Amino acid sequence: MTEVFSSRDSATIGLLQSLLEAEGIRTYLRSEHAATVTYPAVVPALCILDEADVERGVELIRENLRQGEAGSEEEHTCPQCGEKSPGGFEKCWSCETFLIVAG
Repeated sequence: MTEVFSSRDSATIGLLQSLLEAEGIRTYLRSEHAATVTYPAVVPALCILDEADVERGVELIRENLRQGEAGSEEEHTCPQCGEKSPGGFEKCWSCETFLIVAG
């Protein structure tokens, strides 16, 4: 078992765990409930159970985090109301029109 990612953000850890599991990589979430504890030495950690999957799993995590960073920097203009929404949004924050993103 190898620790590959740790964070107090349980949503991010859960997303990454789901991503790896969907790719057939077995995982374990160590200290799963530690996000609610303020002791700094206890942080939830995502682990990969099979050493043979570690390299591929780490690459999937890196790629996912990179895409998230790139998407959050871009702004998209709503075709309906003209308001700008962050790149991670699927719908306009103002009128809830789906945003069409070229790419």
